[in-house]
Amino acid sequence: MNAEHWASQNERGHKFFLKLTAWMVRFLPPPLMRIATAAVCSYFYLTAARQRRCIRNYQQRLAAAFPNAAMPSFLPVYRQFLAFGEAIADRFAVWQHKIRYSDLVLDDSDNLYQDIRTHHARGQILICSHLGNIEICRALVGHHTGFKMNVLVHSRHAQAFNQALKEAGASDINLIQVEDLDAAAMLSLANRLDAGEWLAVAADRVPVRGEKTVSVDFLGHPARLPQGAWLMAHLLKAKTNTVFVLKKQGRYHLILRRFADVPNWKRSERNEQIALQVQRYADELAARAADVPLQWFNFYDFWADSET
Repeated sequence: MNAEHWASQNERGHKFFLKLTAWMVRFLPPPLMRIATAAVCSYFYLTAARQRRCIRNYQQRLAAAFPNAAMPSFLPVYRQFLAFGEAIADRFAVWQHKIRYSDLVLDDSDNLYQDIRTHHARGQILICSHLGNIEICRALVGHHTGFKMNVLVHSRHAQAFNQALKEAGASDINLIQVEDLDAAAMLSLANRLDAGEWLAVAADRVPVRGEKTVSVDFLGHPARLPQGAWLMAHLLKAKTNTVFVLKKQGRYHLILRRFADVPNWKRSERNEQIALQVQRYADELAARAADVPLQWFNFYDFWADSET
């Protein structure tokens, strides 16, 4: 079957409730905030049959692929809704400076930070996903003086949430709509990389128009992932790296890894090489999901084959 595209799902967070969430994060003590979050998540859990089925499908496939993954036995689907609600609250908290850089646990075995600190060097691409809470990383970019980040987004379907974040204190990090990447925009991105700025792009959701995807094995079943990040790396002659921000034992872990050097494929090799890169990323994404099973925040039919 052809599943509903993720971008066609309407925002379920009404503007009033988003503003209320921002207010509660700012003023409520943590115990009361947890109770409020649980109540709100219970409502969305009970009224979101399609999302429940999609998350159950994900959890079953994860458990089959990684039998030792720490999936809770009691109300696992609700627990995933709850984890998402807590992540939303944390997104407001970090912009309100209640989560600071010093609260992060840095996992940078490849010493990517050395490149980040070298502002005169050419910029690179950070590949992110909807696993974990990348907003935490985005909000703390300002910790590095002189470091400039451009985030490529599909955000028109989440305008109310983005506006609520901005009202909560979100800075104007340069957000670039992915749908608008014409030749002039690509030239602008190349100039930004040349100036030492970095790009961040999500690589776990198919493009809004659905083209330029690759079929990969993800958790033992075929799924489609976008070519975009690696095609961009090829066209812009940029290095690629992965970034995950995962919550473990109550603290966010910023995980940075080098992924690939500047592509030097021949034109005839491009499709094959991109397919290999996307599969490699899918394997890394699956392994990270097995580490934090409840932090998979793609609440739609990721494989496009779930029963509805």
